[in-house]
Amino acid sequence: MSGESDGWVWKKAVERGRTRGYECMRPKPNASEQQEFTQYAMRKKDGSYQAYFFAVDPQDAHIAEDCAEEELLTFGDFDQALRYLCSRGADPAQFAPFKGQKPF
Repeated sequence: MSGESDGWVWKKAVERGRTRGYECMRPKPNASEQQEFTQYAMRKKDGSYQAYFFAVDPQDAHIAEDCAEEELLTFGDFDQALRYLCSRGADPAQFAPFKGQKPF
């Protein structure tokens, strides 16, 4: 699952400590007729890889701190962090520099 062999140029930026990821609207996992705002991100910090996942119903965005799902996990290597984000629905081909506010 190595990003470099698959042409994911963003992996080199992550290796240098830069944050890469994306945000999107997607169908809710348990209610596909409803949408949720989702954010995925990864960076390398202090030799470990941090993977970030955030999801909230757009109607609840004003109270996100009360009802959003947010996880920040640390992994020993790039592939572990990427597998986690993919398990949450991330598409590595969409990873890019963030415009505006970064999740970390």
